[in-house]
Amino acid sequence: MKLSRRDFHTTLFAASAMAQAAGQDTAAPAQILALPDRPSAAAGGEPFDFPLLPSPRLRWKVTGLPRKYFMEWLPALFERTLVIEEWKTPQSQLRWMFTGPMGGFTVEAGAGKARVLQRYDDSPALTKSPTVLDLRHPETVVQETSVEYSGPLQSIAVTLDHRLSLRVTLNGKQALVQHCHLDVNRHQLAMVGEQGGFRGRILPAVVETATVMVDPTKRFQQMVGWGGTTTPPAFAELSEEGKREWWRKLVEYNLLLHREYPIGARLNAEMTNWDRAEDASPHYYGDNFPNCEISDFAYNRRVRQLGGKVIFEFWEFPVWARQHDSQGKITDVPKMAEYAKAMVRYCQVSREKTGAPPEIVGIQNEVRQPPEIWQELSVTLRGALDDAGFRDVKIHMHNAPTLGEGIAAARAVRAKEAVWKTIDYATSNVYDYQGFFYDPDGFDARVREMKEVIGSKPFLASELCVNSAAFQTRTYRTALAMGQFYHKLLTVLDACGAMYCWTLLNVAQPSYGWTRTLMVPDPEHGFVPVASSHQLRVFGAYSRRVREGMTRVGSTSSNPNLFVTAFAGGGDQHTLVVLNRSTVRQRISLVWPGAVFRYQETASPQVENAVQAAPAAKGTAWEVTVEPGAIVTLSGVELGRVPDDFFKA
Repeated sequence: MKLSRRDFHTTLFAASAMAQAAGQDTAAPAQILALPDRPSAAAGGEPFDFPLLPSPRLRWKVTGLPRKYFMEWLPALFERTLVIEEWKTPQSQLRWMFTGPMGGFTVEAGAGKARVLQRYDDSPALTKSPTVLDLRHPETVVQETSVEYSGPLQSIAVTLDHRLSLRVTLNGKQALVQHCHLDVNRHQLAMVGEQGGFRGRILPAVVETATVMVDPTKRFQQMVGWGGTTTPPAFAELSEEGKREWWRKLVEYNLLLHREYPIGARLNAEMTNWDRAEDASPHYYGDNFPNCEISDFAYNRRVRQLGGKVIFEFWEFPVWARQHDSQGKITDVPKMAEYAKAMVRYCQVSREKTGAPPEIVGIQNEVRQPPEIWQELSVTLRGALDDAGFRDVKIHMHNAPTLGEGIAAARAVRAKEAVWKTIDYATSNVYDYQGFFYDPDGFDARVREMKEVIGSKPFLASELCVNSAAFQTRTYRTALAMGQFYHKLLTVLDACGAMYCWTLLNVAQPSYGWTRTLMVPDPEHGFVPVASSHQLRVFGAYSRRVREGMTRVGSTSSNPNLFVTAFAGGGDQHTLVVLNRSTVRQRISLVWPGAVFRYQETASPQVENAVQAAPAAKGTAWEVTVEPGAIVTLSGVELGRVPDDFFKA
């Protein structure tokens, strides 16, 4: 988790995303789009007729163009279509405005030209010399795309999809495309020009039907759990009530895999300062306060009391455990005996201070070594742990920063069967998925390749989040891009667990909290932990009711854009997670023999893991509706709760 390496990948992904965006918006040679006759339109819908009646008010008139407001809250993903039944004069211009919490976009059409302007309006820093005299808010346009067309304009469709794309079609023909990370939730129409106008209707939202089948006889990976890293300074910043709330949230969201963020280079040769706060190595993000590298055994003990597990590995090895080169400079190459001694000593101190060693230890995080070093480290560590009486401590493979590098690392470790036998979990960080936000399915080949390399070895996604500057935003649609990946990890790679980079992070600059962590301390409400963005609700759609020991079972969907994941445990433990990445509401018929559902949870832009009673079965099937971009979880699993006596201890 070294910043230098993180920043390298952040810069790489940001540059990649900017290049994609730049390539998309590069001006093409001017050409006129010939519009076909529009396809036949569905009946019904809400009508509009411009110009609108003038306002009866004589004074204090509302500024701006008269509007036709569509009184709906848009889902995260959608397609909406305007049918133009009459265009009264060619001089009129239609403006279709979509707005959201950070900004929005406007589709303009008329006089043979269509244009999309994407804008942000959530900061005074965006204030520029306004081109519109009555603009009374900060705003700046970040993308503008236009096209000329010929022929009568009969329909306009706007689509916001799972690829972070905004598409505009004219008469059923795609005309304009932009990358768009924004959430929008309301829309309205206006007319520019005093002459003419237009008349038409907005088509009703489409509803599709789908079938989901679960086969409990097909069994895959058994789950270890979910979690991430809680930084000691961030936890210490919480108030007493905030700490109590933290434990409640940790258990409710089932984030019980605690990945240590330990001291490394500053560990003394006596190994007596594992949790000495003054020896912590500051770890900075931007201008934020340090999230220091230090253990907190008191915290680890409390995690274990709640049924959690502790995962430990070094980032930088202690200075005294590293070799020197021929010029006497310290390298990253470890001294095997000293490395093993340090790992064993951590296990011993953990047992002394928390009652148990870590359940899992890793070889090393995000440091590149020659394959023979990884091989020797793995064998040396297993032998040292066994000799010290820690035979039950599991080992996960060293985790590369990206899945692409993780594949190469897994090949190197598996090259020798004796080495591969020492590894209990294949592991990798997966920051390279961010390079596929505009094409999530393009990453599947990399996921399948890792599965091919590791075979039946359980896989732990040791670190994932959004750390690319290009996508470091609080929008739900960015969180949904990650949700698609959780599904792929579970169903293609058979991941037995996933750890978000940070569960609690100490931030001052808010963008670092929006996507790098699930929660942050809230100094404006008594230093309690709060969700920093929509990332928590999307991660929670999977983590909250998929408990340790549950097994993924076979599931299929008639719609490839319905991502369905099913898990079963002992007794009445059944959980089905359905992510709808289509732009259409899905009415689903679910068949799962023997399943018991008591709860239905929903994650969407409007609700944060909202719980209601599960629908009653109709014969052998359940019916559930999932909005575009929403995630619905059906489950008979109770949410985790902190024991009554926990806070008395």
